[in-house]
Order: sequence, then C-alpha cells, then structure tokens
Amino acid sequence: MKKRTKRALAILSAAALSAMPLAGALAEEDKDLASLPGSEEMNGLELPLTEEPKELSILTVFNSTMVSDPNEIESVKLMEERTGVHVNWSTAGNTEMIEKYSTVLASGNLPDIIFASGTNVYPGGVQKGIEEGVILDMDELIREYMPNYMALLSQNESAMKGALSDDGKMHYLRSIYGSDTTVQTGSIGYGLTYRADLLEEMGLDVPTTIDEWHDVLVKCRDNGMSAPMTLESDGGSALSLAWGVNTDWAGSYWQTDGGKAAYGPALDGFGEYVETMRQWYEEGLIDPNFTNGSMIISQDYTNVQTNQTMLFDIWFGFMNGTWMNDTGAVDLPGIYMQAVGLPTLNEGDEPVKCVDDCPVFSELYITTSCEDPILAAKWLDYQYSKEGSILNWYGIEGLTYTLDSDGVPQYTDLILKNEDGLTPAQTLQKYALNGGGGAEIGFRNFSAENKIAAALSSTGSTPQIESSAIWGEPTKTIALPGTMTLTSEEGEEVNRYMTDIKTLTQEYMANYIMGVDTTPFEEFRQKLYDYGLQKVLDIYQAAYERYLAR
Repeated sequence: MKKRTKRALAILSAAALSAMPLAGALAEEDKDLASLPGSEEMNGLELPLTEEPKELSILTVFNSTMVSDPNEIESVKLMEERTGVHVNWSTAGNTEMIEKYSTVLASGNLPDIIFASGTNVYPGGVQKGIEEGVILDMDELIREYMPNYMALLSQNESAMKGALSDDGKMHYLRSIYGSDTTVQTGSIGYGLTYRADLLEEMGLDVPTTIDEWHDVLVKCRDNGMSAPMTLESDGGSALSLAWGVNTDWAGSYWQTDGGKAAYGPALDGFGEYVETMRQWYEEGLIDPNFTNGSMIISQDYTNVQTNQTMLFDIWFGFMNGTWMNDTGAVDLPGIYMQAVGLPTLNEGDEPVKCVDDCPVFSELYITTSCEDPILAAKWLDYQYSKEGSILNWYGIEGLTYTLDSDGVPQYTDLILKNEDGLTPAQTLQKYALNGGGGAEIGFRNFSAENKIAAALSSTGSTPQIESSAIWGEPTKTIALPGTMTLTSEEGEEVNRYMTDIKTLTQEYMANYIMGVDTTPFEEFRQKLYDYGLQKVLDIYQAAYERYLAR
C-alpha cells in the first residue's frame, strides 16, 4: 500500500501541479476574525487558547509543491491569530517522511506533536510508544480538553469505536473522515473498471456475473485483444470477491468469514478463484505480462493506448472517465474508463465488498517531550472544530470561498478559475493548510477534495465520486476493522510468521494462474498452516473480539 500511495502522489503531482509563482495576497478586510463561520460553534473550546503567545512544534506530512513553510499559508497565519499559538513546523512529503520519522525517533529530540500520516507508525504500535515513555497517554487530555474531537466522534458509532482502544480508552488521536456536513467514511478509491467506449462499440451489455464477464472477454480476445483483462502482479483481483475472498491490497489478504477473522487464501473460495483465473489465463483472457504490475506502477499505458484491454483492476477512481486522455497518459480522445459493480457468481447473489466503513484512520499524538500538553491538546482540538476545519480546507472567507444558501463553503473563482493559469490545487496551497495536497491534519474533508477534482475535470464531472458510489454500493463488507489493534507481543508473534505466509501466498497465486505451479489448492492450504497460520488466526480472532467488545 505504501508503494501505491507514493505512486499516486507522483501521478497527481505530474498531472495537476507545476512549479509556478502564486499571485494574490490576503486583503485586510478579509482578515475580519469575527466573520469566521463556526466561531460560535466551538463546543466550549475558548479562544485564544493562551493569554500569552506560546509556541508548539509539530512533525507532519506536508505535500505542498507551492509552499515550503506552512507558516506562509494565509489560513495558518489566521489560525495563529485566533489561537495565540505559533507552530514550528517540521515537514516532509509522504515518501520522505518514512526516513525522517525514523530519524526523529532515533534522535530522541522529539517535537510536541507528531502526525506522520498512515505511511508511518511507531515501531510496535502507539501503545508500545506509550509504554516506552515516548508517547503521552492522551485519554484524560482528550476527554477534558478536546470537546470538538469528541463531538465529531459522537456523530458516528463506528468512528467512536475506532477511536477507542481495546481497554475503552483514547490513548491517542485519530484523523477523522467526513464531508461538509457530517462524519462519514471517505470515498472508495479502488475497484473494477472497464473500457465503456470499447464495450459500446462492440454492442455488448455490461456484465453482472462472472460467467457474463467470461463471455465478454472471450469476444474481446476473438476481436484481437491480447490482454482482455489485467490482474494484480500477484494474481489478485476484485473479481475474487465473487467467491467471498479478498485478494486485493496484497499486503494483507485478511478479512472476515462467517463473523470470524479469516485469511482469504486459506478459504475454499480462494481455490475456486485461482482455478478460474488459471482457466482464463489458458484461454488467453488474462494479460500474459500481469506479473510486471499494473500500469499505475509501470506507467506503461500501451495496452490502453492500443485498445488491448477491456477489464482493469484500478487503484484510483480519479483515473476513470476521460482522465487518461486529459492528462496525456494516452492519446485517445474517445476513451472512457467506467467503474463497474462487483460481479457475482450467480444472478441475484448479494455482492460483497472488502472495505472498512470506519471513518477514522491515521494516528496523531503528543510526545512526552511536550512541556505544555494541555495547550497541545487544545490546539489539536481546534483542528477538529468547524472553524478550524474550514480554515484548513477552504482558506479565507470572501477570498477563497463563500457560503452558499445552506451555509456550505464553495470555492471562489480565485481557486477554480485562477487568472494566472494555476490549477485549483496549486492556488489553494497558498491559502489552506490541508487543501491542495497539504498536511491533512485532524478532520479530512473529502467534499472539499471532490470540489477540486471536479474543477480539474474536462467535463465538470467527478469520476472519483461516481466510481466510489459504484464500488461502495454493496451493503455487506468482509473487511476487518482498520482500527483493530494487536498488542506489541501479538504484533511480534504475527511478524514471526506472516512474512513467509504472504510470500508463499503471492508466489502460489501468480504461478498457479500461469500454470507454472501445479500444486493442488488443498496442499497449498496445508502448507499455510504448516507455516504457522493457525497461530496468527488465533491472534487476529482475539483482536477482533476485543474490537467488537469496545
């Protein structure tokens, strides 16, 4: 998943960003602090946070290409005026943060606050960091000094459960997904996609079952396509969900089955999936070079450009629609990539997804080096307030956004139609900390992100929203909760076995599909257990039960 995140950022940067100077300054009349929307809705958090100006230090992911220091951002300047807190920022992009985070931890010279995003976690988990005296246990701070964070969690039962640890306490903070109006799961970025333009040319209906997709792919092959369908480099695909097993996002393969924690490749459905894909590969329906990796990793769009592939596993919904042609990945003015619902084995079967519906994700925490943890907690709580969230995502009222009749922020033409030819994402980076590819601290507003995506589209539509709605339509999910936690001892035990188990799984799946490995599924499954799978299953089941009991 880390590799995919880095590649996504690289593609977005290449497609949407360019190093151009940013014009425009914040007018004095736009600094009217009393006009900030939500100023009266602070849930008891009083501003300024301190009677005398104070400072805090923070290590955070910051992906801006237009601003080097967050203190140059207009909303950050206004936030300092509102809170009375000056922040000393230490930043790095997602890729660079991996090394920087490790270096900071090793140095012992810790900032007051750390948000290293989902790409980095404390070795052994945050709980271990607390036990080792590096991370501050925040439970009392959160409950006493963070009313806005608590108010957001109270909107969503799943969010509250995800924010709790197994002992019922909140030892650290979580980032929270939501829209302009509510706390809810972020958009789903991954699923099946097909070439709608080619299917229409062939006069075929959109398949809804595995057999129907097989028939379409056969016709594609007979029409000269050399790679009618792609797979992941290990042979996984969202198609496997038709058999009730997870083969996507190969770093895990974990899921639920019958209400219990399960390892997808050890289930009967996995054997049926790889057998079917082996047959399709023999029939010439699968890209013979699928082990080279999907096009987003290789950046080789040849099979798209030459109309050789109909069905794709695609990692990012924003790549659908006309994106590939709009960004120059291909030169096909008529191309249209269309997200499609997960097929089932039989007509009328209930489709399933493997998506965690919990709207909380990456960890934020205060370190034990912080001399004023109460102030740090209050400053973090401001990031979850309505006022702070609007500043972080929309910038300055009257300049970068206005409120519509429902009180919802809408970007102005300064952002959406910049006269200097800058993209909305580029322009916004000067005015909003989180917007435009910034820090994403606290509350993550995907409504704001989607508005920027819509402005970048040649049609004014939002492929990410449309794709997410299709991929997220199944009501049943087999995903294990992303906020389910292992103890440090459990984590060490899992690591002892899972490297070999995952390697065995990936090699078997790819090689069996290609006909290189002829080991029957039952023998493969037994080898998984010989490698210690049952011990890992017991650990995951115990962790899952603790999560359900929160």
